[in-house]
Amino acid sequence: MNIISINRKIKAILIRLRIHRWLGFIENIFLNASYMIRLSRWVDTNRQILIYDDFYNAQPKHGERFQLYKQILDTYTLNEENITYLEFGVASGTSMRWWTDHNIAPSSNFWGFDTFEGLPERYGSLKQGVFNMKGQFPEISDERIHFVKGLFQDTLLENIKFINFSDRVILHIDSDLFTAALYVLTTLFPYLKKGDLILFDEFGVPGHEFRAFVGFVDSFYLKLKPIGAINNYLQVIFEITEINSNRIK
Repeated sequence: MNIISINRKIKAILIRLRIHRWLGFIENIFLNASYMIRLSRWVDTNRQILIYDDFYNAQPKHGERFQLYKQILDTYTLNEENITYLEFGVASGTSMRWWTDHNIAPSSNFWGFDTFEGLPERYGSLKQGVFNMKGQFPEISDERIHFVKGLFQDTLLENIKFINFSDRVILHIDSDLFTAALYVLTTLFPYLKKGDLILFDEFGVPGHEFRAFVGFVDSFYLKLKPIGAINNYLQVIFEITEINSNRIK
């Protein structure tokens, strides 16, 4: 009996035994452990090429991500360059406000996608509805901003034709959830190009944004160069250095 036949038999036995009934309670533990191992391997492989990295930070603070933003802004001289900033997961608009304050190019465009009614599903220990802005957009006085309310799968495709992808794109994934992050990445892939930047706000969460990152880079022909990381790899920024996609006209 060869290895393929053995694997088939084992799978059939496990299905017959209804393995989910007696091991289902540790399913998420296995999943997170697997992606934690991949995250550790990714850090070990890539940390030497980062131009900014605060590891090991004994007291990480979410607000420190602005140090990373500033490093990228200065490295790529983005303060006066026309950019298209796409943020998925806006909440109170803290990051959106920072980028509009620090990029003064009049032809830049800033898009903020969110339900503005909190997380649509549970996220780890956070319950559905956390980060609820009661349907209200952040109060940011900048005519370059376009806020879009709703689930990403309901709003992104109908607005994509209005987005300018010819300027450098800064894609900010702050959706927390694996499903939301993966949807955005796979939907926008045909529109991205070499030199665009992708920022993950919860990259260091193995079963969600990191898992979406892994699925994305394993499924599409592109290379992402990590540029900087902060808060022990919770936030990480990448530059697209190679991409092979059928451009959508």
